[in-house]
Amino acid sequence: MPNHKGPPVTSIALTAKKGEHQYAILRILSDTNAITETKSVQDVILCTYSIPFHISIPEFLEFVAPTDSFVCHYRVFRDTSSDTYSVLLKFRDPYSANSYYKQYNDRLFSSMEPEKCQVVYVESIEFNADTISPSTIPFTQQVDLEQDDSLSTCPVCLEPMDERSTGLLTILCQHTFHCHCLSKWGDGSCPVCRYSQKPHRSIETESAHTTNQMLPIRDPNDENECATCHATEHLWVCLICGNIGCGRYENAHAYEHYRQTDHLYSLEIETQRVWDYAGDGYVHRLIQNAVDGKLVELPSTTEDSNVSASQEKLEAISLEYNYLLTSQLDSQQIHYESQMEQVAAQLSDMRSKTRSLLAEADQIQAENQRLEAENLEKEKQIVEFTKGKEKADKKLECWKEKCESTKAVWLEEKEMTNSLLENNGLLLKCMEDREKAIKELSDQVRDLMFFLEAREKVQGHPELEGGSVETRTPQPRSKRGKGKRS
Repeated sequence: MPNHKGPPVTSIALTAKKGEHQYAILRILSDTNAITETKSVQDVILCTYSIPFHISIPEFLEFVAPTDSFVCHYRVFRDTSSDTYSVLLKFRDPYSANSYYKQYNDRLFSSMEPEKCQVVYVESIEFNADTISPSTIPFTQQVDLEQDDSLSTCPVCLEPMDERSTGLLTILCQHTFHCHCLSKWGDGSCPVCRYSQKPHRSIETESAHTTNQMLPIRDPNDENECATCHATEHLWVCLICGNIGCGRYENAHAYEHYRQTDHLYSLEIETQRVWDYAGDGYVHRLIQNAVDGKLVELPSTTEDSNVSASQEKLEAISLEYNYLLTSQLDSQQIHYESQMEQVAAQLSDMRSKTRSLLAEADQIQAENQRLEAENLEKEKQIVEFTKGKEKADKKLECWKEKCESTKAVWLEEKEMTNSLLENNGLLLKCMEDREKAIKELSDQVRDLMFFLEAREKVQGHPELEGGSVETRTPQPRSKRGKGKRS
């Protein structure tokens, strides 16, 4: 095994308070080297320090779960004390950082324990750039993620890790995961390298200490159960992501997990046999003996046989698991990259189609607007014509009424005229009759007057008695002459 100095160690140096906030200087050491470089940070980075080791990372994440959506990145460091560790939290904005400080500072981790959550603002981060790579401390790096075409993927879910959308967590072994992915990992060890931050209570050899870091720390009293239905028998564990599901004799949640994720290999916990879903059969696994290099068949390991297993075989098993995990991760990466290329091609095709459809939609919208404008103009004309027609109809009705009244008057006057004409004819006839009568009477009056005049003359002249009188038609005389005669 190569020599490993362990993860970086942090020390907190408290400074003067600024308002209501306690500030501190965070020193990150790889060993006992002197600090040669200082990086200042903003008011969005807080440090929760002196966290007891019996509080695991998943338990701490559950404790601060209400702030997950406001945290970009968690970074775990060892403290100078062997029983505690620290967590750096980078928030998305100063307001969220201030809310976290007020809510969690001096707050008990549990009502049954005296330990409190101690939070300080990080005024600056000091570390030795010669022994610690700045890339391992994301809080001092102003990385433009928009220019990074290839984001790293989470080793658990194989999804891209982008702190702009989901919170990230970097643990002591400097492996980074999604927060929710590590919270599902129940044993507190790293899913990639099996590093465990829990201190080892018993004094063992260096090889046993290394094995405890390589393999998950499992309490014998703990019992595995299905992650979906909590069944405890016929369990299978996925060799890719560690999901535990029940077998086909229960509710077949392990097979359902394969259908959802396409993770091919699953280990039966009771018999330690590996099932290949693609080949639909058990995989005959051979491992290399670390002593003589020969290939031997992996025996069935139960809880009774784990006690007698040698250190070399445990290392070989761990190495075989790592090889299998690496190969499967590579195949999964190739599979997902091909799927991503297909999706990218489809997306590009859809974008071009979308652009053409948008251009066509713009043309249709412009044509629609033009037709709507014409329609509005036609509707206005129709309204005007309707109003003109209504006015004309009203005038026509008025003229019809006038015509009817005039016609009635005309008929009435016509009847009156006819009656007057008839009366006039009768009057004319009557006048003619009267004129005839008047003429006759005039003749009689004239004769009578002549008779009277003649009688007066005869009476005035007696000698004229016995004479005859002849009458002739007198010529018409004017009144003046008649007046003279008389």
